[in-house]
Amino acid sequence: MRFFVIAAALLFLGSNGTERDLYRSDVLTFYGDKKVVADSLSSDSFVVTLECKTVNPKQTPPPKYSFALRGLDPVEKALFQDAQGGKWENFDLFRAAMVAEGIRDLQLIRSYEARLDAVVAKVRTTAGGNPSQQAIARALFEAMHKEILTQPYSLDCTELSKVMKTGHFNCVSATVLFNCLAEKMGLNVCALEMPGHALSRVKFADGRVMDLETTCPTWFDLQSEKERQMATLQRIAAPVPGMANPATAQNAVPATPEPAMELPTDRREISPVQLVATVYYNIGVDLHAKQCHPEAAAANIKALYLDKDNDQAWTNLLVSINNWALDVASEEKGKLYDFATILLDQGVSLDPTYANFRSNYIYVFYHWIHGLATLGRFDDARKVFDLANSADRIPGNKDLLSLIESVNQEEIRIKKSRGQ
Repeated sequence: MRFFVIAAALLFLGSNGTERDLYRSDVLTFYGDKKVVADSLSSDSFVVTLECKTVNPKQTPPPKYSFALRGLDPVEKALFQDAQGGKWENFDLFRAAMVAEGIRDLQLIRSYEARLDAVVAKVRTTAGGNPSQQAIARALFEAMHKEILTQPYSLDCTELSKVMKTGHFNCVSATVLFNCLAEKMGLNVCALEMPGHALSRVKFADGRVMDLETTCPTWFDLQSEKERQMATLQRIAAPVPGMANPATAQNAVPATPEPAMELPTDRREISPVQLVATVYYNIGVDLHAKQCHPEAAAANIKALYLDKDNDQAWTNLLVSINNWALDVASEEKGKLYDFATILLDQGVSLDPTYANFRSNYIYVFYHWIHGLATLGRFDDARKVFDLANSADRIPGNKDLLSLIESVNQEEIRIKKSRGQ
């Protein structure tokens, strides 16, 4: 981990010849492999430690990387503390999802819970006799769409508060709501996660399972497996490839954009805690779209804390750090090349296989060296080149070697013109 070693040198050199403080985020602090004592942090902070990716996947144990989430209110911090055992002890799925989206009004939460209780009570009354678990699941599903999910599917309706107000929904919110209702009815239910999508699974006492596309109001009326597959395909995200230009910010893996071409076979069962991780993941996608890079990174770290196997949250964490680095290096943000380099260093420490970090080293260091040379700071330009040429960054890069040769020649030309 190079952060604490190189930060002073980078700041001494400066990005553009001006004195300034290190750029800091109000929501996130990078600690890397430095041991963090939670008690030494402010009361609004929470430490998350993730396993890094390595170029050697067989490396054991994998290196660890720590962050401090900052600016947490007591309720959200309590949420993360409650999830440490992998299941909710003091929270339940509904309240945890509400807290994840930012709702703190307990009276409002209770009023929404009362609506769920009313749906359950109505199903209990109308079911009568001794209905099968499959009949109960269908009754709950149809009541949910009749009483709560009354409007069409909407991509941006992850937040339960928006669902309860408008009736619109997406795959995450619909799955959260159905699972909450099912738990209240005593059904054994979990969520399923696949790339770009979530749905519900009911487990019956005889070992059978029933997967439910919670976004399809007519799911139980579909007569064939092909029809059901098509209903799910309409809601699954198609992968978005990274852009080839190394100086271009990369798109986040979307929550649910265009339909996929084939139905994924890798349906992963996830717990109520992991289902709340998908709420944070979707929030991160929205923040990415708004170019709120530190906040998007923090949202994905929260998702990974609740579900370490959420591959899309991992990818979007890397995307957020990458685009954050490009953002601070931009002219609009003051060409903070030193801080951009620090961010790329953190990204490489997290996942050295992510190619965009190496590519954007070239972009940042090239403009940094060129900018210093333009100011006549030739010695500093060479120092920055040495940083870029180090073994753990981009040694021997042809573009930077050509640039530093041009810088040296320009310095010689200037000295000759001055008779030096």
